[in-house]
Amino acid sequence: MNQYYPGIRHYDTHRAFAGHGEAGSPGCGALGLDAIIVPGTRPAVYLDHAVTLARAANCRLVILCSQHLHGRDVKEYLASRSFSEAIVVDLPPGYSHPLFQFRGLLEIKDQLPPESGYYVTDLSMKRNIGLVLAKMLGWRRIFFLDDDIRDIAYPDLQWTINMLGSFSAAGMWVTEFPDNSIVCHANRRTGGSQDVFVSGAALAVDIESDIGFFPDIYNEDWLFFFDAASKGQLGNSCRQATQLYYYPFANPDRAAWQEFGDVLAEGLYALLHLGGDVADATSEHWTSFLEARRSFLEATLTRAQDAPLDIRDEIIASLHSALKCRSGITADLCARYVWAWRQDLEGWKRRWANIPAMPSVNAALAALGLTTPADSTMKILQPQVRPASSPTPGPVAIPKFDTLREMAEDSGAERRGAPVPAEKRSADPRAYRRRQEPRGRHRRQKRLVTTAHVGLTHFQIIATFQIIATCISALKRMSMYSSRRRDRIASVPGCALNVPGRLGSGRATLDQRESDPGLVRFPFAGETPPQTPDLAISRRTA
Repeated sequence: MNQYYPGIRHYDTHRAFAGHGEAGSPGCGALGLDAIIVPGTRPAVYLDHAVTLARAANCRLVILCSQHLHGRDVKEYLASRSFSEAIVVDLPPGYSHPLFQFRGLLEIKDQLPPESGYYVTDLSMKRNIGLVLAKMLGWRRIFFLDDDIRDIAYPDLQWTINMLGSFSAAGMWVTEFPDNSIVCHANRRTGGSQDVFVSGAALAVDIESDIGFFPDIYNEDWLFFFDAASKGQLGNSCRQATQLYYYPFANPDRAAWQEFGDVLAEGLYALLHLGGDVADATSEHWTSFLEARRSFLEATLTRAQDAPLDIRDEIIASLHSALKCRSGITADLCARYVWAWRQDLEGWKRRWANIPAMPSVNAALAALGLTTPADSTMKILQPQVRPASSPTPGPVAIPKFDTLREMAEDSGAERRGAPVPAEKRSADPRAYRRRQEPRGRHRRQKRLVTTAHVGLTHFQIIATFQIIATCISALKRMSMYSSRRRDRIASVPGCALNVPGRLGSGRATLDQRESDPGLVRFPFAGETPPQTPDLAISRRTA
């Protein structure tokens, strides 16, 4: 039982804070999408799905490149896909701009647990750049799409965009592979109940609504739409998407890096479950929630002892890493971070209101201190614009066609070498020959096919007879060999044929065995062998 908030706990789902609505119903009409924004880090081939969706939605594609993704490679890939409606930007290392300076969070950054600095990402910066570009270029609706998201059908994308008629932001369910933190993956793998929530991996945003910014911390998307969720302005289209698989327990440090952002997001949304808001995120609240978080981690760790052997050690190591980081998080630190975030949010909204409109993409990029790489050397042929032909009224000339009878007569005359009637010929003899060439070519091809078929059949018949002759010859040789062998054995004195234990194929009768002293007699079953110690048996070994 917690001291300050008895009902506070770690929740396994926040589905109640993302409305479904009816904005996506066919009756309300389709809302336009201005751009798909991809914060890319993987090689250019991972942009395939984004290009396909942008082409289907007939919208712009903004690709913000860093790490393993380079703008020139993107331009080459887009040229190979014949896609020209893209804005490609290389984000320089250490990029900064006055619009994206959040001083409160920057001052408290050094006070965060050291595990929070294990990884440095520019995901938040790229998404904030996407917001500002949309504002400068007068775009109304944008869709954030990570480069590891797949299997979004265009109707599902349009359904999600349509929800912006009722919500300021709307997302999709990334259920396969689940879009969760490492700790939540461990909770699911050890038998705990674990849901997925709307995320920035597939998120539609209405630029004209009251929106926030993406802080530079794990779960930055949950903080971005926290106010929308608290006001009922966050939508969930319930359309599912797929995230590319990765093994979540490969590096225990990743769980530690995520822990502070996980604590902040889960603690803030736990307030919403209790009917509170961000003003209630005091030190007392965080004291209670940190205790609930510790209990949640320890319970998951206990269940991990029964996890499958092939992943048990990795899950336990990740949970220990998260517990170690959680022990360094204080309630006062969480309260001060939330306060700094809210202060920077007010400054962001003031700057947002003063962002000027730009006449072109190049002007917007120049205002942000960004550039786009040179165009690809691969030439893209743009679709030609052909003027529509307008029919004029008047008599219609119906072409004259040969009947089947006339075509047969012409073909027969051509085979006999007879001249074709003059009325069948064109004024240009070459035109007539061009009409007749396809017929002759077809007949030549037919003769070639028939000849090849006859030759193949003849070859099969000859091969069959050869196989039969080979088999007959082999049987004759075997019969001849058996006969000769039988004769040799029969010529050996004192050796009987077909007596058990002896070679041969002949037959010795019972009388012969009794009367002929040179014939070896073998006893039948249960019979006493005859006493013939002086009998010499002469055998020939085959």
